[in-house]
Amino acid sequence: MVITGLSAAGQAVPPAARPPASSNRSPDYGSLFTVPVKYGYTYHEEMVQGGSEARLMTRIYLPEGEGPWPVVVTRTPYVYGGQGDNNALGREYARRGIGYIQQDCRGKGGSEGFYSPNIYEREDGIALYNWLCAQPWCKSIGIFGSSYTALTGWLVADSVPGKLKGLYLSHYGVDRHISCFRSGLFREDIMSGWLIDNAEEEIIRPVRQEGQPVGENYYDFYLYRPQVEADLAVLGQRLDYYRDWITHTDYTDSYWNTGVWGDLKRIPSEVDVPVTIVAGQFDHHEEGTILGYERLRPEIRAKSRLILGSWNHSFQPTPNHVQMTHARDFNTTVDQFEWFYGLLVEEKEPVHEIRAYVIEDDRWVNLDEWPLRTKKEKVMYLSSQKASDQAYVLSGHRERKKSRLTYQYDPADPVYATGGETIFTTTGRRGSHLQPEMGSREDVLSFVTEPLESDLAIAGAVKVMLKVSTDVDDTCFAFTLSEVTPEGKAYNMRTSIATLGYRDGLLKPRVSYTPGEVVELEVEALPVLWNVKKGNRLRLDIKSSNFPEYAVHSNYAGVWAEQGRVRIARQNVFVGRRDGSRIIIPLLEN
Repeated sequence: MVITGLSAAGQAVPPAARPPASSNRSPDYGSLFTVPVKYGYTYHEEMVQGGSEARLMTRIYLPEGEGPWPVVVTRTPYVYGGQGDNNALGREYARRGIGYIQQDCRGKGGSEGFYSPNIYEREDGIALYNWLCAQPWCKSIGIFGSSYTALTGWLVADSVPGKLKGLYLSHYGVDRHISCFRSGLFREDIMSGWLIDNAEEEIIRPVRQEGQPVGENYYDFYLYRPQVEADLAVLGQRLDYYRDWITHTDYTDSYWNTGVWGDLKRIPSEVDVPVTIVAGQFDHHEEGTILGYERLRPEIRAKSRLILGSWNHSFQPTPNHVQMTHARDFNTTVDQFEWFYGLLVEEKEPVHEIRAYVIEDDRWVNLDEWPLRTKKEKVMYLSSQKASDQAYVLSGHRERKKSRLTYQYDPADPVYATGGETIFTTTGRRGSHLQPEMGSREDVLSFVTEPLESDLAIAGAVKVMLKVSTDVDDTCFAFTLSEVTPEGKAYNMRTSIATLGYRDGLLKPRVSYTPGEVVELEVEALPVLWNVKKGNRLRLDIKSSNFPEYAVHSNYAGVWAEQGRVRIARQNVFVGRRDGSRIIIPLLEN
């Protein structure tokens, strides 16, 4: 792996004009673009026939003149501004020679039909692009989108007639099972939270009480057992598509490999135009978004880009306890326009790029490959030696004796996540936050290092290898890795979770477990680039829940959503000897 340093800024955005990284934060887009205004613009709306009986509201900004014009297009269910000429970004594109088109998804905004998440996006999208390609004013097409609107782009990327030239997509995973599950446990705070916020059915939405943090009013829904009946019991409506999401826990299940999800998984390897893919290290879609780049064919990757910033799903830079001045220097609004302008107007051949932000170094770097294939790693071992009354030692030396550390896990009293990279609806818990004091719960084992003697540049997916046993037929183990400042404050860097049922691999079918059996469990986090500074410590917390980031495991084997009861488990973590529990940290190579 070769790393090339960028200037601290990483991109020429004038400091005085530098806006937040979000592509929706500044209405004064014109002041950001270096390309001058060249045209007036026109705006009109058309009801374009979708894939079946529904006609879909399509809002069209074009430069004044005869054309034909290059156009950029997105399809969205998030329609908040009403109809009419109210899209400032659309006007700025058109004034600079690129048409801008937004279509409301079926059943949303001004479009006809009923909104059923995901189902009609491929057929309606293909209908739109067939219509566009037949328009004499359409010269070429670029597709863009973020989150669900990126889904609508991926789902047609193999089927647009010859005018498609490129895609600019951010914050959406191309493998739906991976977006929904980690080791058989559902990502409650994003997937169940999104359902409540976006269901078109007449559901009973949980009311937030005065003083209650945002999102926590959904927790009764997340914790209802069996979860497969929570739609009727809590929301008042049977939602079959949600029941499908939560009951198909195996990666190999045909549900994830046919229909819309089969198309989404298949399409990246069939794309034949360049793609810019933007991901965030604290976005819940980070893993699946990056897969979109990894699954491109080599010849397409050679002219595509992967951008990995340090922000959450809303493009808010994270974390906040370290210097983040240059985290905002990559601006998606500016970058998207400039990339499309070069591709569609200047008709330049796209340049390959992998750019990533290194947390705490506050700099962007260029990488020559992804996935990161680092040859350097730091292995640290969990031990039974006490570092303090509240924590055990985490060090680079194996403990000679074999020891067992034990705690009791009660699903009725789960550990609540304080920060996490796949939290979404509970906005106050998203990202990196100050962690609870060690010893605050008896069902959390904490391990800490001595102060680091040099910087520790993490680059990739941290893994915790646990030797464990339990007295039930299935359970889970989770971790939170934090950095501890010289003042003693701990901030989470990475979390993850794994079940014994999926210990053969996240993408393998569930396997059985015999109570009392000692097994090795790999718990792998999402990738991160974070340079922990000399003088800080590492803190590793081992536990068996991380709610609401993940569903609470019942301690029974089987499909989590169908289980209506819970039981207490006695968890054993084995440390010491040659192959005891350990953490493996991949390191950045300069």
